[in-house]
Amino acid sequence: MKSASSTPQRRGDILIVDDMPDNLRLLSTMLQTRGYQVRKAINGRIALHGAHLSPPDLILLDINMPDINGYEVCKRLKADDITTEIPIIFISALDQAIDKVRAFEIGAVDYITKPFQVREVLVRVENQLSLHRLQRQLRAKNKQLELEIAVRQRAEDEVRFLLSTTQAIGEASDFDAALEVTLSQVCRLIDWDYSEAWIPDDSGEVLQCSRGWYAREPQLSSFRLASEQLDFKPYQGLAGRIWATQHFEWLEDLCGHDSGFKLEVLMAVGLRTAFGVPIVLDDQVLAVMLFLNQAAVVPDWRLIELVQATATQLGSLIQRKKAEVILRQANHELRRIATLDGLTQIPNRRQFDDYLAKEWRRSRREEQPLSLIVGDVDHFKHYNDTYGHLAGDDCLRSLAQVLQLALRRPGDLVARYGGEEFAAILPNTDREGAACVAEAMREGVQKLAITHEGAGESGIVTISLGVATLQPDCDRHTDQLIGRADRALYIAKAQGRNCVVTDASELSAPDCELEPG
Repeated sequence: MKSASSTPQRRGDILIVDDMPDNLRLLSTMLQTRGYQVRKAINGRIALHGAHLSPPDLILLDINMPDINGYEVCKRLKADDITTEIPIIFISALDQAIDKVRAFEIGAVDYITKPFQVREVLVRVENQLSLHRLQRQLRAKNKQLELEIAVRQRAEDEVRFLLSTTQAIGEASDFDAALEVTLSQVCRLIDWDYSEAWIPDDSGEVLQCSRGWYAREPQLSSFRLASEQLDFKPYQGLAGRIWATQHFEWLEDLCGHDSGFKLEVLMAVGLRTAFGVPIVLDDQVLAVMLFLNQAAVVPDWRLIELVQATATQLGSLIQRKKAEVILRQANHELRRIATLDGLTQIPNRRQFDDYLAKEWRRSRREEQPLSLIVGDVDHFKHYNDTYGHLAGDDCLRSLAQVLQLALRRPGDLVARYGGEEFAAILPNTDREGAACVAEAMREGVQKLAITHEGAGESGIVTISLGVATLQPDCDRHTDQLIGRADRALYIAKAQGRNCVVTDASELSAPDCELEPG
């Protein structure tokens, strides 16, 4: 068995082009044994086609070939953007200086004369492959450096603004608060006079002025009052057009264009230039931010990009807030699913076990009694066999609702214990109180009057219940409470079903008032 170290590793993809089969065989065998992947072409056309489809790392090219000679193949490879960077080594019997000069002039990186020495070929191939790898790495690093420089230059223009606004947006309690902070931050940074935001109303048919706005001078508050009286439909005014198109817009002359604002108000406060940017999330405009200036200002694309970046931050804030809400809802639903029985939608066995353990510890600390009721639907297998599993499921759902209605305190819990079994945990409840609750459950099930021909004389679905009460302490465990309730249930079944039995004595009709159920 050969060791892993003796297995040749792939070192490069080499295309050999030669019309002589013996040369192809010799070169390919020599290179393959050294770990190179080798492809062969017997003429120039095949070589050009193969190199274009899957560029190799290096080409060994013969000169004297029919149809297309090696020089022409080299020229075409260098003229193709896909193959122009592939290093080409000529291997030829032509050993005149003029032949070598011509080869280097058209782009070859090396020249080997035939007959060749194996070691010479291997060394030259490896040298060119190493050089080619270094050149590719250098080109990649140069491209990366150019990209980083461009990104850095762009970031330098935005960083101060984005840092200040991003922090303010992140600390905002809601979208309206984030809008108000952003309008103020932008106006102060770009040294503009006024800003306001427009948001869709509840119907989504018109834009209304939001509560967020900024004015550098007190007299501009009159413009704010005028804006509060307006609304814009899609394509109406500057805000309406931005809303409909989802694109920014710049007006150098507010008075000479359809801005949607009253001309006399604009002239009174001296506002002349405006631009607006939409805040878009999931292809819907959440708001339109407008910025106005008393000076005439030509479009500033860098400024627009900065404000658009801020709009993106606001959109991200809303997206994050929505994601947080969805996550909370999903977690709540997962917790609900994990603790509820899928059929009856009351707590399941897992929730029962957790709650019993928690209440056991609490009752032990507070030295209070803890009661447990275990109930089993009488003759339920016969009911399922007679009426079908769908009817059985409906029956269990109805019983679960009745059992829940019989609970008296917020801390009481009824769960589906398994199959047709139910169990109720009653904290701070003594034996007599638990027996009353159990009797209320029994009567509630009986009042449902669900027909059951196999139930004997009653002819309806009934339930048997066992009740147990313990004072938790260090020497006792929840299993003892469950065991006592199970034994009481067993006695109830043995005594004819449709009754309540405590762990101490039979209790068919306790002397207590029952809540309606």
